[in-house]
Amino acid sequence: MKSSRVRSRLIWVSLGAALAAGAVLLIVFALPGQLNAFRTPTQLQAMDIPPGKSLRLGGQIVPGSYTTADGITHTFTLTDKDGGVQVVDYQGALPDLFREGQGIIATGVLDGSGGFAAKTLLTKHDEAYVPRELRDHAEQKQDTSGQ
Repeated sequence: MKSSRVRSRLIWVSLGAALAAGAVLLIVFALPGQLNAFRTPTQLQAMDIPPGKSLRLGGQIVPGSYTTADGITHTFTLTDKDGGVQVVDYQGALPDLFREGQGIIATGVLDGSGGFAAKTLLTKHDEAYVPRELRDHAEQKQDTSGQ
């Protein structure tokens, strides 16, 4: 009787382990198509990506490359540490931290003529970034403690 309990428990544990392994395999095989890592301009030039495929492009805005005609349509060039460059077109309001030399990630599509049509822009602040409200508060605190 004790042997049948052990055997039954062993079957259930084995079945549970097999189901867990199957779930892990499904997750692992589903991830490569769902990862949305950005590519640099150098990587983008080396790949054969068809126009219209959505992707993320990351790099730094080349100083002096930013232009706007009407304040809504923006054009700039992204570069990476390997020297690759990519022209980016964007329509809409720019993020607050957008500036030349800034690192950004643009989500969009290749337009077929060598450009990149961005739909969204993400900017990254550096580690020294302090919100304006906190910076003003810290300056006031230093003024009162220094007197």
